[in-house]
Amino acid sequence: MVTFNRRGGTSSGGERQLFSIQKIFIILAVILVSLFLCALRLRSSLAEQYSVSSNPKDNSVSSNPKAIPKNKIVTSTRNSSGDSEPIQVAYAISLIKCSDKQSSTSGLIDAATVLRHSVHQTSMRNPSSGSKYDYKMYAIVHKKAESCSHLLGDLGYHIIVKDSPVQTSEIRGDYLRKHVHKEWCCGADEFVKLFAYTIHDHPIVVHTDIDFMYVKPMDDLFDAMLLPHDSDEGKAARDKVELEYPDKQQSMPEDIQAYLTRDYHQVIPGRKAAFQAGFIVLKPNQKVFDEYLEIIREGNYVEGFSRENGWGGKGYGGVVGSMAMQGLPAYYYDEVAPNTSVELNGCRYNHMGANIFYDNVPNFIRKYKDLHGKCRRNVEGCEDCRKTDMSLIKNIHFTNCRKPWNCAGCKEDEQCTGKNDHIDPRTADYDHCMQVAKTWHEMRNDLEQQIVALTGNDKVLSEGQKGSYKKDVFMGHCDADGQSGYVPIAASKENMAVTVTKIWKETK
Repeated sequence: MVTFNRRGGTSSGGERQLFSIQKIFIILAVILVSLFLCALRLRSSLAEQYSVSSNPKDNSVSSNPKAIPKNKIVTSTRNSSGDSEPIQVAYAISLIKCSDKQSSTSGLIDAATVLRHSVHQTSMRNPSSGSKYDYKMYAIVHKKAESCSHLLGDLGYHIIVKDSPVQTSEIRGDYLRKHVHKEWCCGADEFVKLFAYTIHDHPIVVHTDIDFMYVKPMDDLFDAMLLPHDSDEGKAARDKVELEYPDKQQSMPEDIQAYLTRDYHQVIPGRKAAFQAGFIVLKPNQKVFDEYLEIIREGNYVEGFSRENGWGGKGYGGVVGSMAMQGLPAYYYDEVAPNTSVELNGCRYNHMGANIFYDNVPNFIRKYKDLHGKCRRNVEGCEDCRKTDMSLIKNIHFTNCRKPWNCAGCKEDEQCTGKNDHIDPRTADYDHCMQVAKTWHEMRNDLEQQIVALTGNDKVLSEGQKGSYKKDVFMGHCDADGQSGYVPIAASKENMAVTVTKIWKETK
């Protein structure tokens, strides 16, 4: 028993007992601190292996060194039993804002749904595709769009929430800092797409806009990226890659870091062509990501339309998106990291059906009469993407031919109810665009048929295909031209949950 004397002290027996109690408290404190430190180390270890970071200040999406060896040519991973496993390619989109005047909310949801189904149909999970590559879906979500990202999560997209990797206030160059916020579509927020370079759990990442679909597997591209360049298999794969400039077939880089296409339909012949930001195939690379960020922070962007405008004063400017993700990657792969990327045939990959001849808008200057009618690539005999045979197209980006969920079936000379939804004959071919749109609606119909076969819910067809507008093209998914005429997918939330697990075979 501890007793106190008048001066607030303790008896000698009490002193010994108090000392024993203090020792116990000290020991307990040491144990608790040790347990806390162990827990922190365990959490850090687990985060390294399994987590996808959503910390806006953390520029690493994932860092699982066991998933795929970095900086190493691979053809498969192996599980603990030694069995060969297929390579899993990351397919990513970016969601920068919840609303988009180009599409309705239901249209954007269905766009993400059909995009996902097209990935599935061109992967090894669909045996008839002939592909040997598996896939995993990602959505890089700007924090401004986090409130609606659950819609993509319900479709099996793995959500990565990020802030813009560079804030406008960090940009040192005056012109870029003061003007980038005006850039189409999203200003500096579009740089969130760069986080595709940090999805390290996969050897290859394919990043596209949401208005996209896959028509054929891209095994040839993946093989050429991963197989040794001097092996028989690697050489065979490289020979099959369809280039924008076929004469460069033999000068492809030994280690292909990226495939891209260019936005030729915007360029004045002889000027630098911007990158087409709706599609890129890349190897994740933290160094590349960091270099991009430093270029943005430096902000060396020259205003105007001269040959010395844009990024680095090298001519990468003056077109839509040049201050953001149209101009920056073109500058990076041409000037900062030359001989690391491959330019694909833009009529076959990232197909937009765009007019790349210099005879009309955009950036058309009538006084340059010697250029009229010539290919904007500044070569003779380039392919007319408005006429490309559909059997040759690998994937489609719905831009010039409009969004399929906007029911753009109206010719310019017809009475159109949908605002700005007609096919512009100056930049695209109407008949070809109808074929392009039909391809998307056929993919949606394929998904709907599979859902009905699996769930028995006939309303998916009776309600989802009740439209009568140009049914030979839109397959019942439109009841009038224009965005308001779109008939959304009629599957219930329960139907879609089954779709994710049973049709798309998502396991986790």
